[in-house]
Formats: sequence, structure tokens, C-alpha cells
Amino acid sequence: MLRAHRSNGAPSGLLVATAEGPAARAGLRAGDIMVAIDDRSDVDVLDLELAAADGEFSLAVVRAGRPLDFNVAVARGEWHGVELADGLGQGVRQCQNHCRFCFVDQLPAGLRPSLCVKDDDYRLSFLQGTFITLTNLSAADLERICTLRLSPLYVSLHDWDDSRRARLMGERARRARGVLLRLAACGIELHIQVVLCPGWNDGAALDETVRALAELDAVADVGVVPVSLAVESDLRRVRRPEAEMALEQVEALQSEAKARRGVAFVHAADELYLLAARTPPPSDAPHQYQNGIGIGAAFVADAQALDLSGSNLPDRAGVALLTGTLAAPLVETACSLIAEGRGVTSGCAARSFVVANELFGPHVTVTGLLGGREVVAALHARPLGRDEWLLAPRAFLPEHLACTLDDLPEDELRSACDGRLALGGTLAEAFATLVV
Repeated sequence: MLRAHRSNGAPSGLLVATAEGPAARAGLRAGDIMVAIDDRSDVDVLDLELAAADGEFSLAVVRAGRPLDFNVAVARGEWHGVELADGLGQGVRQCQNHCRFCFVDQLPAGLRPSLCVKDDDYRLSFLQGTFITLTNLSAADLERICTLRLSPLYVSLHDWDDSRRARLMGERARRARGVLLRLAACGIELHIQVVLCPGWNDGAALDETVRALAELDAVADVGVVPVSLAVESDLRRVRRPEAEMALEQVEALQSEAKARRGVAFVHAADELYLLAARTPPPSDAPHQYQNGIGIGAAFVADAQALDLSGSNLPDRAGVALLTGTLAAPLVETACSLIAEGRGVTSGCAARSFVVANELFGPHVTVTGLLGGREVVAALHARPLGRDEWLLAPRAFLPEHLACTLDDLPEDELRSACDGRLALGGTLAEAFATLVV
């Protein structure tokens, strides 16, 4: 929470990144600092959202040292138009744990600065679906979450047992189960993540964790994802035998959950299926999609449903689908479906374009974590065909950033493709950008 002014007199509040729609009509501008909402000076992003939900609210701002007041009127179903810097307009609450498998601690130098932020902020969990550990919540935070009904929240719990969790994450994590039970008692919907660490929280420990969580009606689903490690020590990576064992466990626990809840409840990440040389199934837990659960099945379904009839594709056009190493079998399946054609005579020539991860290391195999420079190097070593386009997911090169995670600008990647780069959140979106 923020005070209206710091002790040195400099304004403190919520920094406005952009102002559109109702906010812009009221006079708000990018760079303004919101110091009060509806005459309350101790505010954060949640106060903004709640005030806007009422349809009309007042803002006190500071612009270049000058205080200003605005009234913002929001029509029913309309967005208020205020985008705050970093999504919060203020500093993000940082993680204070010492997780043995922390991905941020393993990042190489030279990445986007935002990737190095260890966010652990309940507001981002509610607003954006990021996973939090519950270890930095005060009594006031818990009261606020329950009072405002900030639901759903996304929680990285990893283990039901307090001692085992503390061994993995540090002593602060020992209290996480108690906090989770408090939130569950308040009726906050919870989506749980378990990072699977062989020999630490798998086997009987995983059974205990999932079964205990299944007893809580507030817990909607559990996602089990394999640990990612740049260097193995007392923690080791999930290999095929561990993946096969985890899938056997998850499927047995799913049978139990379906009998009690009517849904699978616990889900293994697509990565575990691919490590076990199995095809990932569809998921009935859309809130676990960001954990890599159900993505593979959705991608293949997109390829099967792709309709290129009437699309005016360039003559003799072909596509190369960018992929990391692990998902290559799924991409090959999608390429076969694209080549078969849907509503066209000849379909579209399609192949996979597999790139090994050099930025993080070969243990990182997902497409979204490829570096742009290694893709450019692969294109130089294996150029696209004359009429071939590179199709890549937007997760690899976000539109609002216009660069890859190693800060390669989109223009440089497009140049390496001789301009033939198609990006999209789905295959259909990527093909739509390919059409000329």
C-alpha cells in the first residue's frame, strides 16, 4: 500500500503507463502519478479496479509537480482505460524464499530485466494469474483478500508437508499450508502448482499432497510440472523413468478425483508426457494452461481445425514451424495435418524447424524460452526455402515487447527470414499474417 507523499515531498502513488477511453476523456495522461482514488490516499491497483467497477470515480494526480483532479465515468462493460506501469503502478512484491530450484536464480546474463524479477505478489496472482507462495502475506493482507473476495488465486505449494516444503523452499515456506487453509476457509478459489523434484516431493509425498488438497473444496485443480535445473546437485532433473512414474501416479489420482469430484483435478504437465514419449492429452483445467497443461492437445486441435480455403496463400508457399526439441513430435503431427489441407486441393507444405536451446542450456526444451539469437543462428545454418515462411508462437516474441527474451528485436529476426516471418497466438493467427 502507498502513502500520498514521501517524507521528502516527492510524489508517491500509482504511475500511469497509458490512459485510454474513459480515463483519457477525463484528462488523465501517461506519466501522471495517482495519489488518491475517491479521496483515499492509501491506494493500490486493487483500489483502482474496485472504484472503476462502480462506474464513476475520482482521481487526484500529480503531473510534473502540479496537483490535478479528474472524474472518470465508465460505461457498463467498458474498460476504465488506465494501464499502470508494471501492471501495478508501483514496485512488485518480491519473493523472499530460497527455493533450491528457483528458475530466476538460474537465468543467464543479458535477458530482459523483467525476467529477473522474483515477483510474489498476491495482486498479480488475482489480476494476471501468476503463482505465489503465500509466504509474504501479513494478517492485513489475508484480511483484505478475504474481505474483497480476491478469487481465484494461484499458489505454488509444492508439498503438503511443512518440513519437506521448508527443505525445498526455505523456512518461510513452513507457514504456507496454514495460510492456504485460511484462504480455503474464506472460500477463495485456489489453483495449485507442484514442481516435481525427484526424491524430494514425488512418490508417497505427491500422493499425500494431492489427496490432502482434494479434500479442500476451494482447491479447483493441481498442476504437476517437472523441475527445471541448469545444474544438477542434490536436486536432479526428471528423466523418463521418473516421468513415467509420475504419470502413473497422476492417472491413479485422477481416477480417485473423478469418482469424488467428477473432474480429473490433478494434471501432469505436457512436458512429463513428452519426457515419457507419450502424447499429452486434453485437459479439463483451463486455469492450468500456463503450467503447460493442455497446450499440446490444443495445438494439434488447432492444426486439425485449420481452414486455409479462400485464404489466398502465396503460390508454392510453405511453412516451417519453430519448435524447441521436446515438442518436436507434436509439431510434426501438426505439420502433417497442415500438409493434408482443409478445404483446399493441395494443402500447404509444412515442416518443423527444431532449435536446441543454447541460451539456457539443452535441459530447457520449450519453444517459448528459445533465445532469438539462437534461432537466427539456426536460420543461417539451415536457411528457409525460397517460398517458405517461419511460423513462430507469440509467446516466443511478445507483440507488446517486439523482442525475444534475449532482447533480439523483431526486425532482426524478420530480416533473418528475408521478411517471411509469421507470428501468432494460434496457427490461424500466424497464417493470417502470412497471407499477402
